[in-house]
Amino acid sequence: MKIHGFFLPSSSLRTTAHNRNKVKLFGINEWRDEMMDCAAVYAEGGTKTSSAYDDEYDEDGNLLPAAREMCVLPFPYEDVLLQGETKELRLYEDRFIKLFEECMSKHCGVVAMGLLAESGIIQTAPLCEIEAYNRIEGFGIFVTVRVVGRVSLLELTQQEPYIKAVCRELSDVIPPNLDLPNMVAGNIENFMLLLSSMQFQLNEATSTASSSSSYNTRLYSYEEEDDDDDDVDYHNMDRISLFREAFHIAKATDTQGYTISAQHSPEESERSAQDLTAISWAAFTSFPKQLHEDSKQRATTMIDENVNYRIQALDIDDLFERLKLASFMLREEKAELQAKLALAGLKYKKLDDDSSSSSDSD
Repeated sequence: MKIHGFFLPSSSLRTTAHNRNKVKLFGINEWRDEMMDCAAVYAEGGTKTSSAYDDEYDEDGNLLPAAREMCVLPFPYEDVLLQGETKELRLYEDRFIKLFEECMSKHCGVVAMGLLAESGIIQTAPLCEIEAYNRIEGFGIFVTVRVVGRVSLLELTQQEPYIKAVCRELSDVIPPNLDLPNMVAGNIENFMLLLSSMQFQLNEATSTASSSSSYNTRLYSYEEEDDDDDDVDYHNMDRISLFREAFHIAKATDTQGYTISAQHSPEESERSAQDLTAISWAAFTSFPKQLHEDSKQRATTMIDENVNYRIQALDIDDLFERLKLASFMLREEKAELQAKLALAGLKYKKLDDDSSSSSDSD
């Protein structure tokens, strides 16, 4: 994990469930267009950038996205968001209101999410659109941000009154042949089915006589979601449903663009590079946030473990490697559920749908 040695006092940003009117804004596409037109010009003053921001190329000789200065909104690293996820904020300090104004006027409503760890700010940052906002006199600005990409923080250029940094947008490395990524993605989908059926079996065994349905008593209880998708009831969704919803959101917010090798013509049964990318994010964004109340200490541990996985996923720029990390994480989660079933005196009953996954995941 790459970290810049930079520290900032505790953020005065607050999350909120405040209802507000949505406003149609510019976003990532306009930001990219402006970046192409003004890649060599500072946001302030219009002076040319130094040689540090000259064109750079990857190992294959491909031109990298232009580096550009942008605003960075600070968060504790535990609040990391991944592709498609949203967060609601209340900006009330003058410095953050100024940051918001610059984002809207000079950066098309796009801002980097600076993740603050004990040793500094993490170099890879989620790239967010300001999706909606509402000003309320005396209360500040209520803002919804959604992750639409990632950037690498190359250089911190300002710390006061708010953070600004030179950033370069990151894109995944896509393998020329998608056979192995498709195989791992299939394992991930099977794991999700397996985990859902294991949860169901444990819930069924622990439900009370007053429960009309085993799904009325969940293994997982959810904190209030920061998601802005008000028409989705996340509280009553099992793991596979959460995964499917996360997949659709990740895919819908993916504007990366993909190049398919002419040597590899995907079959109809294969998942596309965009589908594989959405799966690689959905595996990490569909994780329930809090365990059942009878295991609060273990819940804290699992949340911490999930944050570590999410930070690793954010930092990986290779699609295949992120899929493998997701598969490893789900294998560990399966082992945890198996242990819970054993403590409850139960043996997991393999369903027909699980047969294909058991050989891959055991």
